[in-house]
Amino acid sequence: MSTFNSSQEMLQHEVQMPETSYQQPHQQHSYGNNDGALTAAAETGTNAHGGYYSEKNEADEPHFDEYPEHEYNEALQGKKGVRFYRKRRFWYVCGGVTVVGIAVFVPLLLLVILPKIAQSIINQSTMSLYQLNMTEPSDAGMKVSMSGGIGNAGIFAATIEFPEPIVVSWRDKKLGTMTLSSVSASGGKASILDSTYFSISDIKAFSDFSKEMLNIKEFTWVLNSKVTVKALGQTIKNLDLSKHLTMLGMNGFDQVRIDSFDLPGDAPGGEGARVRLVTSMHNPSPIGMTLGTIVLDMFYDGVYLGQVSANNSVLVGQSASPLILEGVLFRKTNQTELDKVSTLMSNYLGGRVSITSAKGVSVKPDGVNPVSWLSDGLTAMTLTVPLQTTTPLNLIQNIAIADMGMVFDTASPYAPLANSNRVTATFKLPWNITVQMQNVSNTMSIGYRGKTLADIADPVWAPASSDLAKGLISFSLPPSRLVVKADVHDEFNQFIADLTVKTEETFTVSGNASAISNTPVGLIKLSGVPFQSNVTMKGLDFNSVNAAVSSVDVVAGNAQYITMNQQVNLPNPSSLSVTGGKVTLTVYDAPTNAYLGELVIPNLKVAPGPNPTQTQFLFHPQDAAVRDRFLTEYLKGTNFPLKVVGTAASTDVLELKKAFSLVTIGSTAPGLNPVQKLITSGSATATLGTLLGNRQSTTTINMINPLNAPIYIAGQTTQVNWNGKLFGEIKDSQGFTVGAKGSAKSPTFTIQSPSGLEFGSMLTFQFMPAYPTILFGGADVPYDLDIVLNVRVGGPDGYPANIHYTQRVIINTKMGR
Repeated sequence: MSTFNSSQEMLQHEVQMPETSYQQPHQQHSYGNNDGALTAAAETGTNAHGGYYSEKNEADEPHFDEYPEHEYNEALQGKKGVRFYRKRRFWYVCGGVTVVGIAVFVPLLLLVILPKIAQSIINQSTMSLYQLNMTEPSDAGMKVSMSGGIGNAGIFAATIEFPEPIVVSWRDKKLGTMTLSSVSASGGKASILDSTYFSISDIKAFSDFSKEMLNIKEFTWVLNSKVTVKALGQTIKNLDLSKHLTMLGMNGFDQVRIDSFDLPGDAPGGEGARVRLVTSMHNPSPIGMTLGTIVLDMFYDGVYLGQVSANNSVLVGQSASPLILEGVLFRKTNQTELDKVSTLMSNYLGGRVSITSAKGVSVKPDGVNPVSWLSDGLTAMTLTVPLQTTTPLNLIQNIAIADMGMVFDTASPYAPLANSNRVTATFKLPWNITVQMQNVSNTMSIGYRGKTLADIADPVWAPASSDLAKGLISFSLPPSRLVVKADVHDEFNQFIADLTVKTEETFTVSGNASAISNTPVGLIKLSGVPFQSNVTMKGLDFNSVNAAVSSVDVVAGNAQYITMNQQVNLPNPSSLSVTGGKVTLTVYDAPTNAYLGELVIPNLKVAPGPNPTQTQFLFHPQDAAVRDRFLTEYLKGTNFPLKVVGTAASTDVLELKKAFSLVTIGSTAPGLNPVQKLITSGSATATLGTLLGNRQSTTTINMINPLNAPIYIAGQTTQVNWNGKLFGEIKDSQGFTVGAKGSAKSPTFTIQSPSGLEFGSMLTFQFMPAYPTILFGGADVPYDLDIVLNVRVGGPDGYPANIHYTQRVIINTKMGR
């Protein structure tokens, strides 16, 4: 306060100063453009800055310093008095009022307002249970463990205590009480996680509740109690808790599912068949409970089937609980009951639904003693249980086709004849009871890649032999039309193609079976039982086999091609037989992929095994160099790696076009065997004059033809060498024919020897000394011939080619006169 008083005294002192203290004379200064502003200020009695000045004549009095108006006004206000909020009395009054207000408001807040706020929050809060598990049930009560939550619990952190047991009511009936531990709320939420004991107050009311809880969709509990709330450092007691808690009921277990239906064996004493059911009990309610041992009676279409029980049963809240039921399916002798049991078992084996029912008999949580309210609830409930296999059952399994034949005919497209000498299958029920099969009938279809391709219309599956103890059936399939469905022609074509080119292929055989069998339950007629089995069959694997060629024989030739008869082995590793008529394949040279011609199979018949097949090779390469090389190497006995390729045009059978378009067969074609020398002998004559003059000599040769077609020699170019040195050259276009498998003597050819000194020196100093008898009657001289023959295979109008041939020939050489 001393500082405040000093400041106030200074302000009063400043205001009481005379005017002369702030009006100091000074010389007039020029302010440029501010002259007009000063003049206007003089006229209004103020200066340009809003300050005041003396009204004396400006000419007689000097100018004074000017002060801002707000400074002058503050000085004037100081003369009038001190502001109210700067007075001590004002602050004394405020302090007193504040103290009185707090003294009155705080008790009001703590004793009246906070309890009402807390009660309002409790009233507006929500309570829910996510899980409520009942264990160790008895007529007096049970243990309960729960998890839940409280919502809308206010913005302040608080602890909620339950000093009194919570009373649980249902339909205005008190069911029982339970205690709860305190919970902590924060951010308007609280979690409930507790384990306690529920004491039953009214056993009849709780029994009625149990019946309803098991059968209805939802129910409502009313919870009442007193609570204590601790918040903001305060404890508020005796608050009322009253909550309606709606929870889902078990709804009669309307989603019971049978996961497994098993008859593991015959019941003792011929009573029937032992039964074992693995069920899934879906519980939509958050309430879970331990049931222990439960006993149920089973029914189907009004027929009592038998009784089953389950041990250590537990229902889990809002979840599916496994329940294993075991008992006896009693033997039937009444035909009406047998018919219904037959329908039940046929439906199950056929994958069809049968609606069965189960009626509660008793509940014994400890396995010995029943609990009344649990038993009342269960016996009041009838379970509707759909019986259906969870996966399709294949009773006829492991079908094996020992052999399968298909005969294709252009006259009957997409209806080949199919046959098999032996088909075997295993027949096994999904149960381990005694079955004596008395009669069986079946139909069959072929499927591939998820589609049914064809049906065998004629009845099959009349068992030729059977071993029911081992579950084996054997039968034959006589030639029957395999009728391909109209909308799957492309798929059937692909099926045949895959069997043709792949190592193995899997397809399905399916149908419907009917059987009359003697079982522990009685004489049962199983009808309309579908079966489906995968059949894996080795394919023809044409793209991997090597079709060996043998007995190649050139038999004809014309201007377009050479015809070669040959035997081709088409190895078939599969058990599939195919008959498909005429087939034409394209032949390529494997190393160069050069086109060679066509391979014609007059009537394709492929059975398991090597399949030696007579074929014709129409040889007509498009490349002359390939043509000449092939014929030349053939005459030398060279083997040729070939590639035989099919196309859609290879066959007229519609079902086989796709297959042959994918076929690529490796093959090896042998050359001429045995290899024969084309020139067997020859003679040459020269005179001293010709050798020294134009250096010409004449010769004739004797030729053979190893082919079964005539060869016309249209001309030749031959280089004659002796001892590695050029002796001469023959260029001749005289034509002559060598008949099929025959021989002929050539016209006389002229050998033109080199004209240089080197040849003369070789002739004089090497050749003549080596064969001196040439001068006296002749000598057999070995010559190396490098021949290019221009031929026509088949005669003068045959297939043209050039054969490059080398051979050492002994030619009788002599010197004429």
